[in-house]
Amino acid sequence: MNAQKSLNGALAINPLTNTIYAVDGVNNHLAIIDGATRAVTLVPTGTNSYALAVNAYTNRVYVANFGDGTVTVVDTITLATTTVNVGVHPSSVAIDLSRNKVYVANSGSNTVTVINGATNATATIAVGTYPANVAVNPVTHTIYVVNIISSDVTVINGKKISSTVQAGSSADQIGINSLTNKIYVAGRASSNITVIDGKTNATVTIPVGNSPDAIAVDEIGNRIYVLNYNNVESITTIDGKTNATSTVPTEGQGSIDLAVNVLTNQIYVMNNAGSSISLFSGVAGTLPPQLLHQLIIAPNALR
Repeated sequence: MNAQKSLNGALAINPLTNTIYAVDGVNNHLAIIDGATRAVTLVPTGTNSYALAVNAYTNRVYVANFGDGTVTVVDTITLATTTVNVGVHPSSVAIDLSRNKVYVANSGSNTVTVINGATNATATIAVGTYPANVAVNPVTHTIYVVNIISSDVTVINGKKISSTVQAGSSADQIGINSLTNKIYVAGRASSNITVIDGKTNATVTIPVGNSPDAIAVDEIGNRIYVLNYNNVESITTIDGKTNATSTVPTEGQGSIDLAVNVLTNQIYVMNNAGSSISLFSGVAGTLPPQLLHQLIIAPNALR
């Protein structure tokens, strides 16, 4: 349910309501998409909406606004919004659902802001250099922060840093399968995925396409979807049990992010050019996914 991407868009899904959330940093709004009807509702956010995460239990969406150092909290029932101040250039959001804690990676201040989901009170943890992404294992309550410049991952237990794990060159995106306790980190410059064993911190490297730029994890099917951005845009599917891979083109223009609905086995790919989303079928046991539909999320007047 977490997503982090770029100044031009990011995706997250609430599988319980079959709702897709997309931020468009150019227009500074959150697009709320009904997965059944594909109807779109727009909610204003802060400047340069960069990332988002969904708490399906509290019906809150947290949008990191890179340009103004804030997080917009959206009540998905009433569509009311609240603004929370965080660090400089917030670039990623992750949620520990059972503890209702929200973690925001601030790439410009080398910190993680912890937001209390009940009160919106904040605390700050110092981390590595240029923390671009953050993810939480909801089972172990461990926080993983990816630092691009040092190409490593800071591991936080509670409020303390417990270890640092080396990842691929220009490590950036991250995804977690809490059922297998495996962490997947994309090395953009090395064109591979580093798989971290959450128990031992041992690593395995899996080659994927050029410049892997987004990761989505299907915990139920134990499949990992990797969006490869450079030159030929494609999706690499990793079998979480065997680490076998398969790759297909995205069929979109300027594909920059993806998310998976684990209940419907559908993968959504954000296409920056044309402000559209490509919908793929990822039926259990099938590789690779197949393109089903494309949906425009920003009318021409808003681009």
